[in-house]
Amino acid sequence: MFKRFGLIFIAAFLFQCSDGKSGQLRLIHTQEVTMQNEEHRQLKMDGAFNTRELGGYQTQDGKTVQWGKLYRSDKLSDLSFGDQEYLQELGIQKIVDFRSAQEKDEDPDVVPAGIRYVEMPIDADAAMRSQVEDILRGKSDVDVRTFLLDANVDFATKYKDIFSQFLKDLAREQTPTLFHCTSGKDRAGFAAAITLLAIGVSKEDVINDYMKTNLYTADRIDSQIKQIKIMSLNQVDGGLLRPLLGVELAYILTAFETAEKEYGSMDNFIRTGLNISEEEITKLKQYLLEG
Repeated sequence: MFKRFGLIFIAAFLFQCSDGKSGQLRLIHTQEVTMQNEEHRQLKMDGAFNTRELGGYQTQDGKTVQWGKLYRSDKLSDLSFGDQEYLQELGIQKIVDFRSAQEKDEDPDVVPAGIRYVEMPIDADAAMRSQVEDILRGKSDVDVRTFLLDANVDFATKYKDIFSQFLKDLAREQTPTLFHCTSGKDRAGFAAAITLLAIGVSKEDVINDYMKTNLYTADRIDSQIKQIKIMSLNQVDGGLLRPLLGVELAYILTAFETAEKEYGSMDNFIRTGLNISEEEITKLKQYLLEG
């Protein structure tokens, strides 16, 4: 019979695993204007798999998000020396880490020299690990989607102060920033969403950016599920956890609906719920938008 410690290891593996991609092209969009497009939005890294530029999106009043200003990513604990040089060459001056204390203790970021590291912990993963273990052991039939639906409710309620500070700092400092969580999809996904919405990008484009995680991580998710099967000696159906490894439209819509129910619109949520002033909105637009 598969040992309990094996299940614990698998549960931890889901929150920690990265797969390197050595020999990748180090694209710097600000230097390669012809590469400023959707096909090349993802940044190819050795030790991260869901790192991307947020430049190029159009606002509803016809402006464009500048390239080289804002990046989102998964955890940075496995960065190669080449990755570190790459982040420096991109001109990134600040890294914001949304992970919990436990996540950071297990996988501390590799922070390139000269880049400031800021912690903004969101403990959305805290209750997931034991619940995932119960699912793997067949002791729970809870749909794992529930975990991420609940987390997105928390983003728009429990963690408003964190996301408010993130936007306020970005408006005040106006420095090239990379922000991330563990998989670069939930906490980082909501941070990207509110930032783009605040400067006038449409909700449709924000959702499309959110869903790109599934495109960028499809092969990795398949690999993780196969590894779970091997590690459990075929006793665990890794497919049960597929909704936890990627993103679904319902996740981000849950965050939006939660915010809109309380504040009437995402615009009101950003201004009132997150306490972002008109002056700060203007500063964000001045920094992030062309023209």
